[in-house]
Amino acid sequence: MTYRICVDVGGTFTDLYLRAESGNADSFKTSTTPDDFTLGIVNSVEKAADSYGVTVRELLADTEQFVHGTTVSTNAIIEGTTRDTALITTAGFRDILWLRPEIQKNTYEWRPFPDPFVPRESTYGVTERITAEGDIETELDETQLRDIIEQIRDDDVTAVAVSLLWSHTNSAHEKRIGELLDELAPELHYALSHEVNPTIREHRRTSSTALDAAVYELVNSYLSRLSHELRSRGFEGDPLIITANGGVMGSEEVADSPIWTVDAGPTMLPVATRQLAKSELDSNDVIALDMGGTSLDMCVVTDGSIPRSTDAVVGDHYMLGIDKVGIKSIGSGGGSIAWVDDGNLLRVGPESAGADPGPVCYRRGNEAPTVTDAALVLGYLNPEYFLGGEMKLDRQAADRAIRERIGSRLGLPPLEAAYSIYGTTIQDMVNGIKTVTIEQGIDPRNYVLSGGGGALGTFVVELARQLQIDEIALPKDAGVVSSIGGLSSDIRQDFVSSVFTDSEHFDHDAVNDTLDDLESDARAFFDRAGIERADQSLSFYADARYPQQMDELQIELPVSRIGTGDEQRLVERFHDRHDSTFGYAMPDESVEFLKWRVDARGSTDDGDPLSTPVSPTSDASDPAPYAEREAYFGESMLTCPAYRSERLTADCSIDGPAFIDDENTTIVLPPDSEATVTDAGNYLIRT
Repeated sequence: MTYRICVDVGGTFTDLYLRAESGNADSFKTSTTPDDFTLGIVNSVEKAADSYGVTVRELLADTEQFVHGTTVSTNAIIEGTTRDTALITTAGFRDILWLRPEIQKNTYEWRPFPDPFVPRESTYGVTERITAEGDIETELDETQLRDIIEQIRDDDVTAVAVSLLWSHTNSAHEKRIGELLDELAPELHYALSHEVNPTIREHRRTSSTALDAAVYELVNSYLSRLSHELRSRGFEGDPLIITANGGVMGSEEVADSPIWTVDAGPTMLPVATRQLAKSELDSNDVIALDMGGTSLDMCVVTDGSIPRSTDAVVGDHYMLGIDKVGIKSIGSGGGSIAWVDDGNLLRVGPESAGADPGPVCYRRGNEAPTVTDAALVLGYLNPEYFLGGEMKLDRQAADRAIRERIGSRLGLPPLEAAYSIYGTTIQDMVNGIKTVTIEQGIDPRNYVLSGGGGALGTFVVELARQLQIDEIALPKDAGVVSSIGGLSSDIRQDFVSSVFTDSEHFDHDAVNDTLDDLESDARAFFDRAGIERADQSLSFYADARYPQQMDELQIELPVSRIGTGDEQRLVERFHDRHDSTFGYAMPDESVEFLKWRVDARGSTDDGDPLSTPVSPTSDASDPAPYAEREAYFGESMLTCPAYRSERLTADCSIDGPAFIDDENTTIVLPPDSEATVTDAGNYLIRT
C-alpha cells in the first residue's frame, strides 16, 4: 500500500494527515518541539506508523508524496534570530526600508515607528542609476563598490541583499554586483532583487529581498536536515514544501527562494475549505478559519477565488512584498492567555502559552489560565481523551488558575469566569472576522463557515450564531485542516515581470515578448519538478489600474498573447472587476498595466483528500453516545451526550447539546444546534 503524507508544524502541535492508497485517511497530532522541529515531525510519523502497524521505515518507503509546512523562517523573523544582513542600494536611497507604507490602520492607537529590518548603518548606497525605462543613466561605480564590499566583510554579516532602483527593468548592475560579491566575498550569501521579486514598488521589492537573504541559511540548513532525517528513515523522494502562494514546491526549488516559506502554513486553509464547501454544499463562498494553539487564521473565499495580496507583513511591520495568499491572523488560540487589565477588564491573548509549557491543564509549569483551561472547566473537553487519551488534562489545576487569576479579580466563581473567557474569545474572533468581511463590503450571512484546527470546533457554532451564519462545514479530520489542504494543493510558482503600458498606447511587442519569457520560465520550472505536460496548467494575468491610482487589480488575460483588439477585451475585464471590487467603474478612462504574471500549476492530486467514505447503518439517525458529561452553556449545567467521531456513520444526526470527540479536536454542539455526518465522513452543522 502506498501513502501520501502532509505534516504541518504549528505553534503548539505538529499535525500529520495521511491518506492511504485504499482511500482511508487518518490524522495525528504530536507536540511541537521548538528546539528542533524535525523531532516533532519524526514523532508524528512514528505515531502514524504505529497506528498502521508498520515500522517508520516501511511507512516512509511506501510514501509517494511527503508535503511539509514549516515555520522556521517566520519564527526567525518574528523572534529576531535571522542572520545579520547588509543592504546595497542605489546611492541616495539608503532610507528605502524606512520609507514604507503605513501599516498602523488605527489612527488613535499610537506606537513608535518600528525600525527597518536592515539597520541604516548596515545599508550602503552605491553610485549608479537606471531609469524607469531601463536605460543606464549612470554607470556602476565599481571602485566604490569594492570598498563597500570590504566594509561589509568587516561588519561581520553573513548575508547581503542587493536592491537597486529600477533593477526590475534592467538588471545589469545587480548582476555585476553579484559577480563582484562572488569574487571578493565568496563566503557571503547574497540575494538580488530582480531574481527574488522583479516587480515595481521599491519598498516591497527591497524588503522581500532583505528577508530572503536573511533567512536563506536557516531555511537551507533546516531543509537539508529534514531531507536527511526522512532519507535515513526510508523516504526516497524530495519533500514538497508549502509556500506562501497557496501551493507547494520541491525543497530544492524552495531553498533557492526561501522568502516563499515565510508565513506559508496558513495558506493551505482556504485550499482545503474551498474544496470542502464545494463538494458538500456546492458553495463557492467560504469564510475559512483555522484555530490552533496560538492564533486564529482567517481567509474569505468569494466565487471560488482565493485572495492574494502584496501587502502581507510578518513580525508586525516587515512587508513580505511577494504575492501571497491573503490570510489575516489574530491572537486567539487554545493557548491564548486570559488576563485582567488595570481597568479590571477581562482580556484574552495575544500572548500564548504555546507548546511549552502550554495551558495550565497540561501540568507543565504554566500558571496563567488559557482558553483551553476555560473550555475544560466548562465541561466541553474530555480530560481523559485529549489527543486520543495520550494526554490527561488536569481540570482542578485549570479551575484553580481561573479562580485565582480571573475570578478573584472580577468577583466571579470559576464557572462563570471560565464562561467569560469563552465569551471574550468569541467576541475577539467575531471582531476579527468582521475586518475581513463587513469592513470589506462582504456580508458573512451569505457565506459558509468552514475550517478546523484543534480549537475551532469548541467555538464554531456559537461563532456562526454571532455572525448569523446558518451553515457550517467541517472536515472529518478538522483538527488538521491545513495538512489536508497540503495534500490537495498543486505544485505552483508565479513568474512576474514589470512592463508598463496603457490602453491608449498599448505596446503589443513588449508585452508579448515578456509573456514569452515568463512562459519559458514556467515550462522550465515544470521540467525541474518533473511535471508531465498533461498535468501542467498556465494562467496569464496583468496588474492594472486607472491613472493616478495607488493600487492595482489583478486581471486574468482573455488570451495567452495580446493580439490587435485583445487589449480592449482586457480593458473591459478591468472595468468589470473594478466595479465589482469598489462599486464603480470609469469606462471612459484609460487603463494602465504595470505587471504581467504567469501562474504555473502542476497537478499532484490523485484523489480527494476530503472524501473518506463511511457507510450508513440502519440506526444511523440515532447514534449511541459513548459517555455523558456535565457542561455549562451560560445558565445552568446540562447533561450532554458525547460521541466518538470514529463511531459515527453516514447520514447520522446529532442534536445539541452534545459533543463529538475526536483524537485531534472536539466539536461542541450547543442547545438547538444539529450536526449531520455526510457520505464522505465530514460534518454539516445547522446553527
